[in-house]
Amino acid sequence: MAERPYHRENLAATIAQQARIQLEANGAEQLSLRQIARFLDVTPAAVYRHYPDKASLLTQLRVTITDELTATLREGVLDSADATVMLTRMVTNLLAYAAQHPQAIAFVLTTPLAVPQSLQTVVTLYTAQHPAMTATQNPAQACWLFLLGILLVHDQTLTAAWITTQLTHLLGN
Repeated sequence: MAERPYHRENLAATIAQQARIQLEANGAEQLSLRQIARFLDVTPAAVYRHYPDKASLLTQLRVTITDELTATLREGVLDSADATVMLTRMVTNLLAYAAQHPQAIAFVLTTPLAVPQSLQTVVTLYTAQHPAMTATQNPAQACWLFLLGILLVHDQTLTAAWITTQLTHLLGN
């Protein structure tokens, strides 16, 4: 085994980083605090000092991945004032993240995810730019649930353009 530096002050971050690598490679079910300790060449007790159990580490990972996903949705969205372009960009960002991090997506989808504020904002702007005859009562939530369904399906043939078209139909246009 290659020698890895052990920095006590960074151990919690190093544990979380290694846990993320394990999660991305094998899924949350296979995550092991003892394996992480072996990989980092520290005692299991050192890992348990920072994360008393697997659930606490998974909670930290869930927060981190959800924050990443939320940030990814926002990337480049404000490059246009057109809400349809913004919506397409969000869908493109979401599909790219899901393709790059399928295990992370599968993991965060095991619990409910709140509608991201950025999606609420874009949907509000969209409905202002495109008044609909019939719109759903909570359009941002309807769009988010549709997008989560797309992530669950894992259909690589669904394009951002098609998904955006379906969202615009959902929004009443």
